Amino acid sequence: MLIVTKKFIFSVGEVWFDENPKELRNVDVVHYRQLIHPIKGGQSDEFYTRVIDLTKSHDELWGSISSNDKYKIRRAEQKDEVIYEYWEQTDSDILNEFCEFYDLFASQKGLTKINRIQLKNRVDAGVIDISRVKLKDGESLVWHVYYRTKNRVRLLHSASLKKNNDTSYQSILGRANRYHHWQDIVRFKNLGISTYDFGGWYRGSTDQEKLGINQFKEKFGGEVVKNFNCVYGITLKGKLYLRLLKIYMSLSQLSLLRRPHFVAHAETQQKVEMPVSDELNFSRQDAHRE
Repeated sequence: MLIVTKKFIFSVGEVWFDENPKELRNVDVVHYRQLIHPIKGGQSDEFYTRVIDLTKSHDELWGSISSNDKYKIRRAEQKDEVIYEYWEQTDSDILNEFCEFYDLFASQKGLTKINRIQLKNRVDAGVIDISRVKLKDGESLVWHVYYRTKNRVRLLHSASLKKNNDTSYQSILGRANRYHHWQDIVRFKNLGISTYDFGGWYRGSTDQEKLGINQFKEKFGGEVVKNFNCVYGITLKGKLYLRLLKIYMSLSQLSLLRRPHFVAHAETQQKVEMPVSDELNFSRQDAHRE
């Protein structure tokens, strides 16, 4: 699947997971997301993620989860009575509802708002799958947005709103997110999809929040794999795009060097570890919460 977006004077294509579009007409440059091997002649960066093999049996997948987390998943369904919903085809109402929720989450976390144009382009291409877990009264707890192909789903966005003064709500939220992932995993397996991709893996050792996110992902089993994000210029304008991209990255690094060390380090880690999407929104405390 080739998704094309206009950026200034450039026609920018997007291709995921070693898919091979039949033609690349009217495209200046292509962003290849999560390839097995880098592309010669392009600009490539390593990208690590955690994946689950959905060809395993239901019992094997369930068996990969700890007894404590199984309890939390069952409790979310039976006692918290949360409701799981999903949309394999997304309409504008659901898309807008998610975007509004995500922007509130981004404000709470100090992140940038959702790129609605990019997300809408992916929706129009038919590759977006959205799911949500909510309370009985209709209040949304967690949203997940996936890039879905025939054989692989990749988590693009996960959003939830915290109420720091409400420990009961935070506990429900932690259980709801575990339940949400499990329901997604089972649904995608039943659709015949072979790989569930968590959308990133932090390889550092200093960021405690990201280490907590890693720990949360580990609870569902799977393995860490290395992919490559590549940018390849096709036309002369595409070559110019690559050159401008390198200049931009160099200036960004120079700007970081002029900032206090702790600020520069944090921003560099975000660019290196999460070049495509946001991560799950759970701290180390959330990973352990009952």
